[in-house]
Amino acid sequence: MSDYTFAKADNDLFAVYQTIYSQADIEMWFSWEHRLNDTKGCKDCFFLCRGDDKLGGAVISGGAVRNAFLVPPFDDHSLFWRLVIEKAKSLTKKAEIICNGVLAGEVETLRSLGVRVWRPRQIMCRPTDVLPYSLPAGFTLEAPTQADIPEIAKVAYTVNLGSISEEMFGRESLRDVKKEVKKSFAYFAETGTMDQCSVIRDAEKQIVGGCVAGIYPQMPLGFAFIADVFVLPEFRGQGLAGAMLRHALTMAHPKTPLMKLHVLVDNPAANLYHKLGFIPGPVFTDMKYSRKE
Repeated sequence: MSDYTFAKADNDLFAVYQTIYSQADIEMWFSWEHRLNDTKGCKDCFFLCRGDDKLGGAVISGGAVRNAFLVPPFDDHSLFWRLVIEKAKSLTKKAEIICNGVLAGEVETLRSLGVRVWRPRQIMCRPTDVLPYSLPAGFTLEAPTQADIPEIAKVAYTVNLGSISEEMFGRESLRDVKKEVKKSFAYFAETGTMDQCSVIRDAEKQIVGGCVAGIYPQMPLGFAFIADVFVLPEFRGQGLAGAMLRHALTMAHPKTPLMKLHVLVDNPAANLYHKLGFIPGPVFTDMKYSRKE
């Protein structure tokens, strides 16, 4: 292994290599410039070298690996990942190494090295547009207010119990859910996109579902993003989530051409998004390697 070394990379050059050789726009930017910028801001970029030849690269920092790629004609994926993991272990004392955003073609190689699958996921997107919607009798779609945040958070928390999101990310406390909703509302108020959010009320005026969507100030290209959409189990199957998504896409249309969301692989919600015209980007998987003492 002494023939192989890791060289600290110039971020601008690393970004070009990574953008070209990863061959995957996992964030669905549809933009060369923003794919570059997504990598340029990373710290601790390394090229794997043999002599003067660059064989691949990865961002290796704080016990985590991301933005990995190989440079043809080098194609020994097993050797590449074995060396990257060893480099990551040498830079941290953490018990686990997290490999973020592993592309589908690399998952089996990593599994053969004792790295286990954690969270397979993908971005989905579609154009914004004016989309009509209807609701069953007794339900209304309304714009949420700050006063609704506690009730929205309680419904979102209840929906998440036992879900695939809880399985992958762990259970959030009701307090944390409330903080996230409040934070998103503040961002959307700043960008003037709170109108993309909505709640569904039943005949008793109770909130039974919600959609948290808008444009975050830091979102490249000003694309809209669906942070969450949820409906209480007893009210599903009536088109309520679809109505909220159609509302969000319609309200976003004057401000941005595209709306994105993030979904875990095998999440049943992906079927709803597909029916509404969302297309999936490449699957990327977060994986974990436990250090062997």
